[in-house]
Amino acid sequence: MGGRKHGQPNVRVPTKNPQRAPPINAPAPLAMPSQTEQAAMGSSTALLLLLATTFALAIADPGKIVNGTAASPGEFPFMVSLRRAKSGHHSCGATLLNSHWVLTAGHCVRGSSPEQLNLQYGSQILERNATQLLRIAGIFLHPGYEPQDKYANDIALLQLEDRVTFGPHVQPVRLPEPRQTTPGNVSVILAGWGLNKTGGSVQEQLQKVQLQVFSDEECSERHQIQLHDSQICAGLPEGGKGQCSGDSGGPLILTSSSSDSTQIGIVSWSKKPCARPPYPGVFTEVSAYVDWIVETVGSSSQPSPLWIGQLIVGRSPPPKLN
Repeated sequence: MGGRKHGQPNVRVPTKNPQRAPPINAPAPLAMPSQTEQAAMGSSTALLLLLATTFALAIADPGKIVNGTAASPGEFPFMVSLRRAKSGHHSCGATLLNSHWVLTAGHCVRGSSPEQLNLQYGSQILERNATQLLRIAGIFLHPGYEPQDKYANDIALLQLEDRVTFGPHVQPVRLPEPRQTTPGNVSVILAGWGLNKTGGSVQEQLQKVQLQVFSDEECSERHQIQLHDSQICAGLPEGGKGQCSGDSGGPLILTSSSSDSTQIGIVSWSKKPCARPPYPGVFTEVSAYVDWIVETVGSSSQPSPLWIGQLIVGRSPPPKLN
């Protein structure tokens, strides 16, 4: 496979006031019509619907990683669960950036207000009556988010009301260098609490699965659409493993030889049924948005440090890291 090309994404970046999530619900996933349904509709109608749904993207909507294994205790200390505050139900994955900020997918928060959501942290087991919860003060949806355009700029930041205290099982995630590229064939790890298959069961234990990055060219060829430079694909050529409902917003992780973990992707969307070959999952590429993250966090009243590459960027003292 060829290497991954990556330039500056075609996005709008706010200079002072990042956009808060508007009160609009994300579109529901669409499914391809069956051959029987196509015959019943007639050739012309079926063709129009087929063309429309061929490019429809079924996002990983709220609900386990397909064919994963249980994460080891403390393996992903930056992992948090985005929940519906009223019911306590898990909605999406997310990651701790620092003591005041959390990273997730834009479609996970669009149409929600801060008081409708909260975050469970410091545990790999989902608990509806969890006591380690974080309240959300503000939702910052990327201003270029566009669900009708292959979920372009599917990224959001959550500002916390309460300061997170770091410890052995609570740590910030490392971000990549701005515009850093990840070549095809590189091994990565996906972590999340999503379904184990389309229509499957939810398992409360945090799961992980090893995948490989696909080059931009191969990913676009497999999906038969041109993806954005600010998106990255991961899966297996034969399928069978990958993201599913409930994994949205969670991290795609690159682990180096020194066991340092860097979040290079955010779960955005996938074809249904989950882990279906030949379609790899599509992720928001974090390196394309590091500048936006730094600007958004730095312009707030809580500009806590960020861990980017080998540097702690922002005000000191930095968080206590392992």
